[in-house]
Parts: sequence; C-alpha cells; structure tokens
Amino acid sequence: MAVPDYKLSTVLSGHSMDVRCVSATRDYCILSASRDRTAKLWHPEGVKNYTNVVTYKGHKNFVSCVCWLPPCEAFPEGLVITGSNDNTILGYNLLDGAVQINLKGHDNAVCSVTPGGDSGILLSSSWDSTGRIWNINSPQMAPIVLKGHQAAVWSLVELANGTYATASADKSIKLWRKDGGLLSTLTGHTDCVRSLAVSSNETFLSCANDASIKLWTNKGECLNTYYGHTNYIYSISINPGVEHSFASSGEDGSVRIWSRGDCIRELRLPVQSVWSVVCLENGDIVTGSSDGLVRVFTKDPSRFADEATLKLFDEEVEKMLLSSQQDFGGFKLSELPGPEALLDPGKSDGQTKLVRRGTNVKCYSWSAAENTWNEIGDVMGAKPASEGKTMYQGKEYDFVFSVDIKDGAPAIKLPFNKTEDPWVAAQSFIHKNDLPQVYLEQVANFIISNAKLDSLPAPSNNGYADPFTGESRYVPGSTVPGLPPPSSSDPFTGSGAYTTASASITSTDKPLIPHDSYIRFDQGNLKAIYDKLKEFNSKVGDSLSTFSEAQLENVVKLGEVNCTYNPETITTLKKMLEWPKEILFPVLDVTRLAVRNKDINGIMFDTMYGPTFVKYLLSLLSPDNLAANQMLAMRVLVNAFSDLPGEMLVLAARESVVHSIICLPQLSGGAQIAAASLLLNLAVALGQQTDTVELVDCIIHLLNKTADKEAYFRGIVALGTLLAETPNKVMIQSKIVSNSTLHNRMKTDSTADPNNKINICSQQMLRML
Repeated sequence: MAVPDYKLSTVLSGHSMDVRCVSATRDYCILSASRDRTAKLWHPEGVKNYTNVVTYKGHKNFVSCVCWLPPCEAFPEGLVITGSNDNTILGYNLLDGAVQINLKGHDNAVCSVTPGGDSGILLSSSWDSTGRIWNINSPQMAPIVLKGHQAAVWSLVELANGTYATASADKSIKLWRKDGGLLSTLTGHTDCVRSLAVSSNETFLSCANDASIKLWTNKGECLNTYYGHTNYIYSISINPGVEHSFASSGEDGSVRIWSRGDCIRELRLPVQSVWSVVCLENGDIVTGSSDGLVRVFTKDPSRFADEATLKLFDEEVEKMLLSSQQDFGGFKLSELPGPEALLDPGKSDGQTKLVRRGTNVKCYSWSAAENTWNEIGDVMGAKPASEGKTMYQGKEYDFVFSVDIKDGAPAIKLPFNKTEDPWVAAQSFIHKNDLPQVYLEQVANFIISNAKLDSLPAPSNNGYADPFTGESRYVPGSTVPGLPPPSSSDPFTGSGAYTTASASITSTDKPLIPHDSYIRFDQGNLKAIYDKLKEFNSKVGDSLSTFSEAQLENVVKLGEVNCTYNPETITTLKKMLEWPKEILFPVLDVTRLAVRNKDINGIMFDTMYGPTFVKYLLSLLSPDNLAANQMLAMRVLVNAFSDLPGEMLVLAARESVVHSIICLPQLSGGAQIAAASLLLNLAVALGQQTDTVELVDCIIHLLNKTADKEAYFRGIVALGTLLAETPNKVMIQSKIVSNSTLHNRMKTDSTADPNNKINICSQQMLRML
C-alpha cells in the first residue's frame, strides 16, 4: 500500500499563546483553544483557506480544551464547549459566541471536554482527580462524578459499549458504569496517561508520557503497544476516513500517522510541543502547538500550500532539526532526555544530568538532602564566536573559565572580559552561584592570574556611578539622591501597598493566601521624572535624538492614570528607551506608569513591538546592569499585568523572567520588593498550572536572600498562592519542608505576634504542609 504524502496546507494565526486543543465541528470547521483565554472558530473558505469567524471569550484563565456538542433538545443548534483553568465550563452559540451555559463544579482546571454518546450528554475531566457527566438538557441535575483516581484526570470518553473510560496522571485508566460505579482499573502505562480515543465498537486507544500508545478492549485487556514517538504523547485522534488509522502528537515536535499499528508517516513541525491533533472528515490533519499556531496538513495535492510557503515551512523545520543536532559536550541535543528525566530520583548526592529544554540544555544536580534535582545552569553548545572570543549564554567573552568548587560536582562557568573589574566579576559570580562570601578574594585572584592581567581597569567614580547623578558611589541599600531610601514599607505603591506594620486581622477577614488579583506600582512623582528627563535630554549627545520640552511634557503625561495622548508621543517614548543605560532610569519609571493605561499597554505589548520590548526589559536584569535599571525594569513587568497584552507576553517569557531573577546579585530593599511583586503576579497567573517548579524554586531562592520585610511578605504570599492552588501540591510541600532555612523561619514567625501579617501567612502555610 502506498504511503500518503501529507504536506502543509495552511497555517492559521490569531492566537497569542499556545494552542492547547483543536477540535472539529460540522462542515469541516475547526475549533481551537488557547492559553490566551480564548477559543476560535475557523471556517473553510475556498479550496484550502480558513477564516476566523468567531472568537469565544469569557474565561478568566487559560482555555485548555474545546469541543462541539451536537444539537440536542435544549440547544437545537448545538454548542461550542470550552473548559478552562478557571475551573469552569462554558457553552457558546456557534455563530455569535454568546455564552449559553456556565457549568461549575470542578475544583481545579478543566482539561478535557467531549460529547457523550447520548444527546445532550457532556463529559469533562479535571485536575481535581475526577470526571463528570453533565446532562445539558437538564442543567438543574447534578452531574455524575467519577471519583477514584489519585491525580489529575486528563481524558474521559464514552466507549461503544456504553461504559466510560478515564485516563489519569496516576498512570492508570479506569472503566466506569453509566451510574458512576467503578468497574476496573487498567495498568500498563509507566507514566501519566494523557489521552483516549475510541477506535472501534470493541476497542479504544490510550497514549501517555511514557511515549507509548496502547490498544485496549472495552473490557480492559491490552491487545498491543505501539512505539514511535521519542517523548511525551499528548493527543490521539482517529482518522474517520481510513479503517484502523489514527494520528498522534507530542513533545517531540511531531505528528505521527498510524495504520494497523504501524507508524507510516512522520510530520515534523518547527516547534517543541504539538499539544493537540484532530483528523477531519476529509482526511486532513489539524494541529495546535506551542508557537500559538494552528496548522492543517493534507494528502490532497489540490490543497497543498504554494511552493513558497512549503519551502519556508521546510526551512523552519530544518532549523529546528539542526538545533536538535547541536553538540553539547559530545551529546546531540536530540539524544538528551527531556524534563521527564527529572521524575526519577538521583542515585547519589551530587549526581548530574543534562536535560533538554526546548532547544536549550540545562544541567541539574541531585540533592539527597532536598530529595530533588536542582538546576545548575545552562550548558554551552558549539556556537560560533568572533575570533579570539568564547560564546557563553549568547554573549561573547574574552575568557570563560571552569571553576571547580566541589569535588564530584561539575565545574561552574565564570565568564570574564578584560575590560571588567575582576573583583566586580568575582562578586557577581559568587552571588549568581550562591557561594560563600569568603571566596571573593580567591575567585578574584584566580581571574587576575588566569586572564594574565598586567593592569586593572581604572575605577570610575569610586567604582560605581550613581545612575541619578553620575557622581557619588551607588551601593544597593544606600540612600541616593532622587531615590527613596530603603524601607520596610514600599514607598512606591502608595497607601494601598502592603506594609509590615501589625494589622488587626480577625478570623472573619479574607485570608491573605491564596492571593487572587494582580498587584502593581502606582505611585510616582511626575515632576521629578520630568526634571530628570529634561536634565538627561541635554546629555544624550549627537548619536541619539534629543527632544523638545513639549515632547518631554507629553511623555511624562503618559504616566497619568487617565491620560490622553497622540501616537507620536508613544513613538517618542520608544526612542527614549534607546538612551544609554546610565541615564535610562527616568524613562523606565514613566514607562512603568504608562503601561497601566489599557491602550498604551496594548501598544507597548502588541505582537510586533511587544516581544522585543520584553526581551529588552529582561536584558536590563543582567547582573552587570545598574541596580536602578534592574529594579525599574521589574516594575515595568509588574505593571504589564495591568491589561491582557502585557500579561500574556510576560507569561510567555516567564522562564526567562524567573531565570533572570535567580541570577540577580544582592538586591536593595526596593529591588527585593519589585522582584517579589513580579513573582507574586506570576503565582496568581500560574497558580493552577503543573509546570511551576522553576517558579517555586525562584520564590524560595528569593525568600532565603530577602531582608526586606515587605518583600518577604509578598514572596511568602506568592509561595502560599501556589501551594494553595497547584495540582502539584506534594512537590511544593517537599521543597518547603526540605529547605530548613525557610521552614524554620516560618515556624518561628507562626508563634510570634498573631496580628502581624507575615506571621498570619506563616500559620496558613504551615497548616497546608
């Protein structure tokens, strides 16, 4: 039998974040659900094109699943059904997007929705470890609850014999009677079971994080196991036009097409995660992936994309494949395990593993005391560098030294340029790697000796220039003209800010944990900002634009809550953001105030300028940047959460945000508050996600370094929010308990002043452990 030649047909762009689910409706329409909180209906136009005709809105968190519920007694036109991380299920009119039903009952994120066999029956499953059977024709009826799994239920389907099947992160599949009674538990998968699909009247399929697909009878007998994927398999879909044929997708960036148990075709995509796949009635295959795109593949030559589009697609795939073949210490990226390797405990304290994270490689070390893998850092690949230079983490250095700190542990990389002060580089290295301060002289002398420095760079302005005046030494924590002094309260957010003063909080007050809304920095002295902009405007020099006083006044007015502005003023602000880092801080400060405005937020964080702007802000968080820029860049990122465009882009860059905060050296009180505030907003947004390990580690890292009480309070609220809402509670509990410094401080605080808000939070946290 000839193997069908599938090619790209079209690419549907419109979502701003991962497309987590794709589904089909009548007339070859496509439904997509995204982490951007929306679902979309794509209608076929012409031979191969699709148009987004409806966008379904209403959820308060990521939309994780979508399906088409056929016409029933209560809704003769049918419904578009979505499930979300806000724990709810919404039903919409297909054509106008009006919400018709809002089903509440799940206690955690809804991760699958699908129609049952009978008219008006809807099946759903959730991270709350249950499945539910809803009768849409009688919404007043309580759903049947399928309760028995020990972890998230990722999928629920009705088999051809009328029984239900559930797939769970507890590695098992359960079969249920229609009344909710448990029939049997099926074991065989060795990792989280992600998706189920009815393959015939007698059989069904399952796929799992163990990279296998299994064929089962409706009574629970495993008939066969199929292998082909090299990583997690997220989704499986039966091909309705071909007998014994189905498609699957997963974390290896591929879709695989199967016939009678054999993988007959592999479709590579230029992404890491293909979250979802669905086969259409006409034989086309639709995917949703981590780059926010929906792609349609076809075996019909009349629906192939044009040659230019096909060539571009092939080039993107080739780039992805080349990066996967990059050499890392004698290993190919494609040969390294993914993050699933960290699920297995280490064999000895200090054991290291190289783990593939997208197109990057990170090194992890096993801590027997903490019973967890701790990230050491990025692993350098064989990337080209300028002559005489060495590439490290995307930058060129004169030297990248390997420093052996601990026997049996890998050497730590120390990058250095000859223009740097070796003592400053040594101090940054110590902070970044959490080494004892007594190492400072040893590391500095190591740099001087190995870099063969004949002379040291001359210090400027006593070593550090004050970013406000360019004269006096600026040391984190000191009082600098123009910068409010460090304080236990936050001098930047106004009277509504968190404070560390004792508060009379009674048991009837709203709990401090979990926190359910974003915070932001509102207070600002616009006159002081204007004066500083005017001063620095005269110092910009010939290489950059200078601005008139009227332009400066208009830029400062962007900081007003309900400002009016013209597009030219936004252009001026963007040009000012190109100022040298030594005079940048007032521009960042007015930007921080401006992005609170809904319209300005949409402009600064749109799909064209926004990603570059976020990368720019993250570049200001490099350990060698000025402390004022670090603090204010974090405040801009905090206030980005004021509206959806900024929120979505910061969330999309969350791994880089977290990594940047971890790498920051000793922070002043204001910077500690900014970092804790940013982590708190991330915790509010991601509280119900499972992939929060790095965020948890970052919060704990900050709490152990934080002296400022206000920053500590915000950090403990962030950690408590994740602990209260996460489906991965055991992981966070283990990390807190195993971190003796944090755990003992919480115990001490919990027995102190009962009216102090830090102590109240510590008590709440300990009750959840």
